[in-house]
Parts: sequence; structure tokens; C-alpha cells
Amino acid sequence: MAFLLEFKEKFKIFYNKYNTYIVPAARFIIALISFLLINASIGYMDKLKNPLFAILLSVVCAFLPGGFTLVILSVFMLFHLYAISAEFALLTLCIVLLMYLLYFRFAPKTAYILIITAMFCWMKIPFVLPVAIGLCSSVAAVIPVSFGVIMYYIIRTASDYEAAISDDSLSESMKQISYLIESLLKNRQMLVLIIAAAVTIIVVYIIRRQKIDHSWKIAIIVGSITQFLILVDGHEKKQYHLTRPDQGLF
Repeated sequence: MAFLLEFKEKFKIFYNKYNTYIVPAARFIIALISFLLINASIGYMDKLKNPLFAILLSVVCAFLPGGFTLVILSVFMLFHLYAISAEFALLTLCIVLLMYLLYFRFAPKTAYILIITAMFCWMKIPFVLPVAIGLCSSVAAVIPVSFGVIMYYIIRTASDYEAAISDDSLSESMKQISYLIESLLKNRQMLVLIIAAAVTIIVVYIIRRQKIDHSWKIAIIVGSITQFLILVDGHEKKQYHLTRPDQGLF
């Protein structure tokens, strides 16, 4: 713990000295990685897949607040989804607008938490973030983390959706919308991950603010155990649902 506190103080000194360069560089790197990941995952619009275009947008994002970067990334994603189908883009737009209403109302300075959450989900390590966010942020961070998970699952659903409409199994607009609702809004894995992250952030935040010895250590341990139990319980229930004789497969 002493090592962490010492590292924190040294980092604060270093950051305060070079923040003029660190902040734009960090914004550029996060934005560039995000654009490239979107292109790699759902790069259906050829005009946007040029790496130079991603670099130029990242340079712009480097000098803009996080909220503007989030808007640019959302529009970038919507264009790619529109190349698949207007229905997918429309449903995603509704989710994005709801996200903006909650984000700008309750957590307007946490855009990068949302973006980094989606990136960590793509890297298959989303469980790393909730404890760290609970230690460094507030309960309001539940909102960007939840939407970061949702944005990841939207992108992940895109390839399956594109395959489904390509083989004419979804030929009507209502069938396409129903497929998207089933894939996104009723996705049990996504809901379990959101609940686990939200509960972990709240538990860690509450414990680390208590005036007790080693509150940060206790918060890390309890938060990690809480998240693990929720994820395991959710996984077991999913397996049970999949294997029940009267239910069959999804």
C-alpha cells in the first residue's frame, strides 16, 4: 500500500509538471485506438476505413473535451452501422441519444471512462476497471461504465447481424428490429456484466470513503470478491437456462 501511495504522489508531481503535453497525447492515443478498433470490428463503410482519416480525427479529438470525442466516435460508429442497415443505425441512435441524456445530466466529465470501458471489453478484460474506477471516481461513474459495455455489445452484434441479413434470413424491417432487440436489449451476458460493474463500483466507493484503517485495501478485496461472485452467479444461471430440458437452446 505504501508503494502505491508513493507512486501516486510521484505521478501527481510528474503530471502537474507535464500535463500540457500528457493530456493531448493521451486523448490522441485513446481516440486513435478507438477509431481503429471500430474500423477493425465494423468497418463496413469503405470511405471511413482509411487510417489517415482516423489519425486526422484523433488529432482533432486531442484538443477537444471528452464529451466531443464521444460524440465524434458515436457518429463514426453510426455511419458504419448505417452501411449495414438503416434499422440498425436507427436503433443504435436511440440508445446513443438516451446515453447522452443521462451522461450530460449526471456524469458530464466521464466520457473517457465510457470509451476506455468499451476498449477493455474488446480486449476481454472488463473486470479490471470497476475496482479501479470505484477507487478513483464516484458513484456517477456507473453511468459511463454501463454505456461503455452497451456500446461494446452493439459493435459485437453488428457482425452477426450483417451475416443474418446477408443470407436473407432477415428480409423485413420488423424482423430486423426484433432481431436487434433480442440481441441487445435481452442479452443476459451484457446485463450481468453491467450489474457486476455497477455493484462493484458502488461497493468499492462506499468502503474506500470510510474512516477506517486500510479502507482502500478492504475496498479492493471486497469489490473484487463481489464482482467475481456476481459474474460467476450470472454465468451459472445462464448455463442452467441453456441446459434445462424444458427450455432447450436459445
